[in-house]
Formats: sequence, C-alpha cells, structure tokens
Amino acid sequence: MKISAINESVSLIANIGVIGSIVFLGLEMQQNTEMMQSQTRNSIVENQLTFYERAIENSEIFDIRKRLDSGLSTEETEEFQYTYFLLSNLRMWENEFYQSQLGLFDSDEFEARTHA
Repeated sequence: MKISAINESVSLIANIGVIGSIVFLGLEMQQNTEMMQSQTRNSIVENQLTFYERAIENSEIFDIRKRLDSGLSTEETEEFQYTYFLLSNLRMWENEFYQSQLGLFDSDEFEARTHA
C-alpha cells in the first residue's frame, strides 16, 4: 500500500507540474501576442511617418495634385509620379488591412486609419 500511495503522490505532483506548465505557456503566449501587436503597430506608424515625410519634403507632389484637381495640364512624368505616390499609400493601407485581419493591428486603430 505504501508504494501505491507514493505512486499516486508522484503522479499527482507530476500532473500539477504539467498543469502549471500549461498555464505558464499560456501566459507566455499572451505576452508574445501583445509584443507582436506592439511591434506591428510601431512598424505601421513608422511606414506612415515615412510616407508623410516624403510628401512634406516633396512640394512637387502637392503642386501636381493641385493642378490635377484644378483640371490644369500636367506632364506625363508628373502624373506617373503622383500615381506611384498614391499607389504607395494604397500598398501601405493594404498591409495595415492584412495586419488587422491577423489581429496584430487593432481594429479600432485600423478603422480610424481608414477614416483618415
């Protein structure tokens, strides 16, 4: 009987250890998810700021858009330049949408971005 009681005690301790390990793993996964969300958000913000800086530093983009909106003539190269400026913004938005669908970019933040 003593051996049976010892085996049960060892088995109980081992099961408690397994349960503790699973709980610890769950906590680690939660922290990892939060870290990934933080890194993703930071990366998206960096991309947005780089995009905005390009627009700020390049006044030609604003001139081209103003002429296009006014119906004034533009050169083919300017239209090409402005098209790729817009495409880069759309590509950035596509990445934000993808990250949002994966749950790495908060849906509230993504929705605010779409309104902006």
